[in-house]
Amino acid sequence: MHEAFASPPARSVHSRSELTSRSTAAGALALLLLVGCAGWKGNTYYAHRAPAKRARKEATYRFGDPGAAWQPVRNLDDVQVAWVRSDLGGLIELHAQCQGQGDSSLDQYTDHIRIDWTDWEVESQEQTRLVDRAALRTVATGRLDGVLRRNELWVVKKNGCLFDLRYSANPAHFEAGQPDFAQVVAGFRFPVRG
Repeated sequence: MHEAFASPPARSVHSRSELTSRSTAAGALALLLLVGCAGWKGNTYYAHRAPAKRARKEATYRFGDPGAAWQPVRNLDDVQVAWVRSDLGGLIELHAQCQGQGDSSLDQYTDHIRIDWTDWEVESQEQTRLVDRAALRTVATGRLDGVLRRNELWVVKKNGCLFDLRYSANPAHFEAGQPDFAQVVAGFRFPVRG
């Protein structure tokens, strides 16, 4: 028989519930693919792609590893990347914000970070470079909830995003953790495709 006169292929008949189940599964898979890659994995923080409000505020970036003595802190609200080291009373935290931060100076952003601190005293502050942009590195002591801490902060803006990289520790142990934080900063990369 000539192909032009052949019967059309048999159509598969599915119930409405089967189609609904398939479309629901496909939608869930699509959402998983969008959200599944988000968050902190290895030495990279992957920006969320959904919901849209959150996606516009985040960036994908890389960073160095502080070493095995630092324990990752995960699944906390408003914490993208963080490690703690109990023997130093130390914390390293990285954060990016790509919307709603305004156009303040690096000094003003640094000042905003210390908003919850008291007795804040800047020991040193220097203009430097990070990811081929101007950056501000600050070392300061201050009290958070009455507890004295020593801090190193890096603040940089690039491509509409504001990044702050922070190290905080008990002042007596601060210098012991600084090389670890330096590794995190040295490995910082943005933009990252991913």
